[in-house]
Amino acid sequence: MPKILIKIVVAVAVLGGLGWLFVRSAQNVRSEPYEIARGRLSGWTLAVDAAPNASGILLGLQPDKTTAATLFNQVFSRTGESLSGPVPAAIPLVLQREFDAATAGTFTADALLASARAAGLESSPVEPRCMAHRRISEPGVTRQVYFIRFDWPALASFRQQTMQQMRAAGGRGLDPSALTPILIVAATDAAFARWLPLTPESADDCLAPMAVK
Repeated sequence: MPKILIKIVVAVAVLGGLGWLFVRSAQNVRSEPYEIARGRLSGWTLAVDAAPNASGILLGLQPDKTTAATLFNQVFSRTGESLSGPVPAAIPLVLQREFDAATAGTFTADALLASARAAGLESSPVEPRCMAHRRISEPGVTRQVYFIRFDWPALASFRQQTMQQMRAAGGRGLDPSALTPILIVAATDAAFARWLPLTPESADDCLAPMAVK
């Protein structure tokens, strides 16, 4: 084999090896645990979004702004992608569209908020399970979202109770199992409502574990 061909083959092999190492390194970084301080998992507040068109969330449990920003920065530093974060970030308890369909005007957002407070959701501990990632390819665009999955049985209990209250008030009631506890941290566009509900799928979408420090 001529020397020039040997050099080309060697160069291609080296570039291929470097590319493989780069991809593997990027994957390792993305799968390293995301960190959150134990103290950041308490003191979250219930809030009704007066203009829920962007978030899709009527009633949510919100962390403070520092906690949301810290999580967003961890995602951004690993991906280097152009991302947006929801303002405010919140675990969805009731979505606007399901509330409208379930109540037919028989149940108010203020009553919903009062019920959530009476259920003690602000003092109920949330336990982060993992940072998850979902990707959807559409004609001309690829959309991605990063979100935390939580273990939080209080959400299912609250939604079961809410369904009963809505029906007692004359509404249809919502589906208690239609939401699971998640917190959207970042997305490649600001249309966060389009992602909800982010329910579990057959394929595990956990990207990396959460380390509580």
